[in-house]
Amino acid sequence: MGINYFFFPPQTPKPKTADEVSNKETSEKEKTNGTTTDPKAELKKPTTETTKLNPVKPEDVKTFALKTDSFLVRFSSLGGRITEYYIKDHKEPDGSEFAIAKDPKFQIEFDGQTEKAVELSRGQGFDFNIIEDKDTIPFSAYNLVNFSSSYNSETKTVIFEAPSLDGKFTIQKKFQFFPSENYFKFHLTLKNRSNETINISSSKSDVYFRSFSSLGPVLKKKEDFNDRDNAHYFRYYYLDGSFKDHVDGTTTQGFFDNLFGSNDGKDTRYEIKKGSNDRVDFVGTGSRYFIGVIDPLNDKPAGVLLDNRKGNETGVLLVYDNWKLGPGEEVNLDYAAYVGVRELDGTAFRDSKLDPKINKDSVFAGLSDSLDKSFNQGITTPLRNGIVWILKKIYLVIPNYGWAIVIFAILFKLAFYPLNKKQAESMKKMQELSPQIKLINEKYADDPKLKQEKTVELYKKNGTNPMAGCLPMLIQIPIFIALYTAFSDTVDLWNSPFLWITDLSEPDTVYTTPKLAFIGALAINILPLIMVATQVVQSRMTTVSSDPNQKMMMYMMPVIMLYFFWSMPAGVTMYWTMQNILSIAQQLYTNKFVKSEDKKPKNNGPEPANNASAVARPGFRNQNKKKK
Repeated sequence: MGINYFFFPPQTPKPKTADEVSNKETSEKEKTNGTTTDPKAELKKPTTETTKLNPVKPEDVKTFALKTDSFLVRFSSLGGRITEYYIKDHKEPDGSEFAIAKDPKFQIEFDGQTEKAVELSRGQGFDFNIIEDKDTIPFSAYNLVNFSSSYNSETKTVIFEAPSLDGKFTIQKKFQFFPSENYFKFHLTLKNRSNETINISSSKSDVYFRSFSSLGPVLKKKEDFNDRDNAHYFRYYYLDGSFKDHVDGTTTQGFFDNLFGSNDGKDTRYEIKKGSNDRVDFVGTGSRYFIGVIDPLNDKPAGVLLDNRKGNETGVLLVYDNWKLGPGEEVNLDYAAYVGVRELDGTAFRDSKLDPKINKDSVFAGLSDSLDKSFNQGITTPLRNGIVWILKKIYLVIPNYGWAIVIFAILFKLAFYPLNKKQAESMKKMQELSPQIKLINEKYADDPKLKQEKTVELYKKNGTNPMAGCLPMLIQIPIFIALYTAFSDTVDLWNSPFLWITDLSEPDTVYTTPKLAFIGALAINILPLIMVATQVVQSRMTTVSSDPNQKMMMYMMPVIMLYFFWSMPAGVTMYWTMQNILSIAQQLYTNKFVKSEDKKPKNNGPEPANNASAVARPGFRNQNKKKK
């Protein structure tokens, strides 16, 4: 609150322009008449140029339906754009089935046939149009232009062509798809049809090109989104050798960008970032399981434009500066576009002739080598990919990802058995020393320093290291992070059932309460409760300290874990629960069957009566009584 008060004071409202006053009056009139306006109308406000366009008759608009092995795509001559983009069930190169539309609600009618497919275009389509004025973003005036069009079903190529809004140049757009690939080519040609040199943007030096908007699917109403849901939708760019990503619907401005009023007087609705050396490599948008990325193959853009307005779904726009064309001159831009799963396997070429790493003459020559950064899966990505690979191999034998996670948890436990064995044995030794530690705590309760010295001395004499139980956990932390990413963002777990769980990628909610005061509706999840119960059992078996603060932490940690895991995917919670159960079983086995090695201290003469080892010897109280 203090930071907001001092660094982000409320902005003084600017005086409204005549247009804003007129729009407000119009809105009020519409409400009075019982009509409502589109909440996104402000983002799609028509410009002067678009209002001059003649309305396009519905019968003049042509549509095309295109199919590949993996995708279903619809085009419209109105805007010369992609209106719908679906990913469907298909076979992978190794012959395995990729089932994405497991839920019956994903069945659609496409080109006269029933298909199982999931829409990625969120009902908004993909523009692939230029925008001359950033104040109209995300709307492109060319979305209202009816392009002449043609479609070649053999080469799976769609071509659109139309004159510019001012009639000075022509625009040709060509989409080329390939039967077995997750990539497609986009070619943009701008040709000066006048006898004079022209700027593509009549009023400003920059021209903006918009490809992908926010990516889908969106499976619930936006008002029902929580923070975790919002974080699943993001936009990104690779500029000057640096990868940046931002959550959709939020500003890209950070704390230091607004420090000490550095943005006072600036238009922070949009932000343009331009490169100096490598310029733009690629830009795109992503969701929990999918990404859409466009990579300029020849003429690299100067920078990117980011929409900072709240609730934006604009994606990242490419910025071209000082774009001039002489009489009859044309510019040809080639782009590679990938739409598919956020997995390395998805970006692999199926046809080696199209792979630029194998064939230098491929139509995709110039494709970025850093495209895998767009997966945005963190520094543990190699470990995460290995885990996913193992899960898929287990699934081939037992076709259920719930059982695959159980088997993987067992295999993981076996792989780290030496470390876990050392941890269990350390816990057992600590439990055996617990009575002696308790006596030391009681005897030296008023002298913490001496109490610490005696405790350390006891550990040394018995060959016990309290940190030995922590070392195995520290080694496994990167793997735990990779496991979380693997089980959270792997598309294969999406809509995968197991026992009472309907979807391993979501919490295992069995009941939702009516709306309660202050907290609203509460989802009742079973797995987090089981996980916490096993956590409590494991803590009681491994915690040996008599320190009341540590005992309190022993009971508080499961409560904190419950909070963290309550809304986590069921696959993640189930894996953690299995690890707890296996750890309990191993500790029980170690306590019952594994004998501790006694490491007695060397005999260096008689020990003082007040020594901790004397305190530790059985029957020392009776010996003192006999002396008395």
